[in-house]
Amino acid sequence: MSRSDSIIRHTFRNSVAGIILAAVAVLLGVVIDGIIIGRYLGPDCMAAYTLTAPIISIFTAVSSILSTGVQVICAQRIGANDIPGARRAFSVCMTGTVIISVNLTITAVIFRNDIAVLLGASGDSAALLPLASDYLLGLALAGPAGIFLFEFNSLIRLDGGSTRIIVAVAVMTVLDVIGDLLDIFVFKGGMLGMGLATAISYIVALVIMGLHFLKKNIIFRFSFRDMRMRDLRDILFTGAPSAVGAASTALRTLVHNLIMAGTALSINAVAAFGVLNTVFNFTSCVLIGVAITTSMIAGMILGEQDRKSARELIIIAVKTAVIIGTGLAAVIFIFAQPLASVFGSEDGEVMVELATRGLRIFSVSLIIYGINSVFTNYLQGIRRMGCSLVFSFLHTFVFTAAAAIALAGHFEEDAVWISFGVGEVLTLLSLCAYAYLRTGNLLFLPKNWGVSEDDVLNLTVTGGSEVKNACDKVTEFCTAKGASPEKAAVMSACAEELGSIIAEHGFDGNKMLEMRLIYKDDELVMRMRDNCRPYDPTAQMKRHDASVNYLNSLDLNIVTIRCSSH
Repeated sequence: MSRSDSIIRHTFRNSVAGIILAAVAVLLGVVIDGIIIGRYLGPDCMAAYTLTAPIISIFTAVSSILSTGVQVICAQRIGANDIPGARRAFSVCMTGTVIISVNLTITAVIFRNDIAVLLGASGDSAALLPLASDYLLGLALAGPAGIFLFEFNSLIRLDGGSTRIIVAVAVMTVLDVIGDLLDIFVFKGGMLGMGLATAISYIVALVIMGLHFLKKNIIFRFSFRDMRMRDLRDILFTGAPSAVGAASTALRTLVHNLIMAGTALSINAVAAFGVLNTVFNFTSCVLIGVAITTSMIAGMILGEQDRKSARELIIIAVKTAVIIGTGLAAVIFIFAQPLASVFGSEDGEVMVELATRGLRIFSVSLIIYGINSVFTNYLQGIRRMGCSLVFSFLHTFVFTAAAAIALAGHFEEDAVWISFGVGEVLTLLSLCAYAYLRTGNLLFLPKNWGVSEDDVLNLTVTGGSEVKNACDKVTEFCTAKGASPEKAAVMSACAEELGSIIAEHGFDGNKMLEMRLIYKDDELVMRMRDNCRPYDPTAQMKRHDASVNYLNSLDLNIVTIRCSSH
């Protein structure tokens, strides 16, 4: 690892791939349905599939609230060594999920015809009603399993079982493809069979993940004992911002569907938008994976009041989003026709032509979409919850939907494709304007936020031979800030002992230790974080006259040492 690198950059790169996979995983079933429906069942069925997208977004919104909320609450309690509290939060979340998901499913099943009409299966598109209704019936049965999959995906990672997630996703994908093809060529079950195939694949994946919770020596065990409803309230409140994007997407999709259904090529236009929406779901998940990584690391930085790391995070996150977004945009633009053809049947030439043009226009927006997603999630990570909610709503609904409505009378189907780019530009301009007017910088942080650079010592150690030099600098810094010789010696001894322990774990090409020593309000606070194997050193360091706290988060060992300067 080069000297120009840092723990923040290393952690970001290591985390982003796994989080992208997690973001994409649960949507695979619906994406596979879209491809096979468009390919084998024709434009009418593809249009009906497209109309159901808002319902999928509603289930995704509920999943986002519960999975994000329980992950944050449990992670906080694990960090505080409150394992019983983490288990209580897990248990109450599981109970709440059963109640919420079952009620959503029953509502979707009973009122599926009314929902299909509300989503646009009426008037000139009335022929889509039975198709959309059948797909909703099958897909509704996948709802509870889909919500649980989101939650288990988060919790099992906290509980050290990420391999099981990969196995479950692989099995789910294979089963869904097989089930869809059997529905087409053997059972002739139409749209109902497509929904049922997805439901079965989700349930099997859920069983595979659920077996994790039968293992011994795990954190999360279900129990009705000591469950507290206020824990569920905290979970819902904490996870609410993550659902805004999904709920806003549902509204935006509804507006776009209604615009497309009102054009001269209504059914083909709706089907073409279904192609774009499926491609968007996949590409947005990839870029949202970058944004979620940003949010998690931003939360850690907020607690440390580390302005330097915040700057590094924004730079690496925006660069990553631009690189991935540009790559995705280029692929979609160049291969728009083959991509659209994947969803087209023999009588779907008009739909493929519309979708090809739409994908090319839409692709340009992905470059800015990634940047906007990074900033809205970063705001959530630094606990600017109001700003995050407002800009997420503007980004995913207001600007894009308003542009589509304004342009619909002039550009017909193209109004929807163009609206994505217009919405992204308006969002980015609004974010930049707000940041500079409020804080004068793109960190969205007041100029006086954090500790003055004069009161901070930042050190990086990549080898055992560097520990002694780092400890000397710790002593010099403490002395320069007026700390007593005894307290300077305590901080230096802690740095030396922990540095030696980490060196014994073994530094190699991608391992490093970062020390950040702060002097504030007559207190010395040293944060030491490394990306070596998990190791809790608090027992060995109890003899020092200092408060020592250990946390393992984001595959980092984080040790915080505090003592007065006198």
